[in-house]
Amino acid sequence: MHPILFTILGRSITTYGVLVILAAALAWFMVALLARKKIKDIELVFLMCIAGGFVGVALLRPIMRIPAIIANWQYLTQLGIEGFIGHVFGELVFYGGLIGGIIAMVLFCRGFKMPILPIADVFAPALALAHGIGRIGCFLGSCCYGIAVDASHPFAVVFPEYALAAPSGVPLLAVQLIEAACLFLISAILIIAYKKGTLTGLTVCLYGILYSITRFVLEFFRGDLHRGIYGGLSTSQYISIVLFIGSVVLLGFIVKKRQVKGTVPVSAAKRPSLR
Repeated sequence: MHPILFTILGRSITTYGVLVILAAALAWFMVALLARKKIKDIELVFLMCIAGGFVGVALLRPIMRIPAIIANWQYLTQLGIEGFIGHVFGELVFYGGLIGGIIAMVLFCRGFKMPILPIADVFAPALALAHGIGRIGCFLGSCCYGIAVDASHPFAVVFPEYALAAPSGVPLLAVQLIEAACLFLISAILIIAYKKGTLTGLTVCLYGILYSITRFVLEFFRGDLHRGIYGGLSTSQYISIVLFIGSVVLLGFIVKKRQVKGTVPVSAAKRPSLR
């Protein structure tokens, strides 16, 4: 576990930060490969999604903490500006980034009259791949750690004393690596679905269904603090439920629409050009 990769001019470069950059680069490489220049200006959509993702990933936790922030306002104001920002915005949440990215994509595509589903189909496998790499970064940075388990557990890991977030010296479930493996598998499934699929929107719906189930289950094995437990379920589990239902409803709508129109299935090799 190496949270700090190296130091430049007195500033620490974290392993997590480097892996996030790598994840974004590989995601773009996959998007470019799948799109094969058939989707005009997809690089702009990608950049807008990245920007929206960065905003969302930082804002979801503060939004969910609004009641706590109000209740502890006097204490927070005593922390100073840097301490206040660190306390309120100090945690990054994937689902926030997903929501922010989706909003940015929808607004951009609507504004420039670009079809959303074909673009979302291209982005879905890349998103799963990038997220998996990011989870490896979480493991190396000791955040998003799992529950305490027996030392003999095959997926047990003990973080050292210099761990930035996880408790040291305690066998914890390596839930970050488990989720990373699941995401890589999901990415592979989505690539196959995109290549062999005959239904526009199927790939992104599969992503929503598969990841929401994965995240809902793995949340029970998360041991990090600030899970936002309400009624026995975490914030991410509630979002997973919404994502699952939304994906199933969207898939049903897409299938029904094609049946009503009686369209001929379009093969992956003959997807419509969006130029």
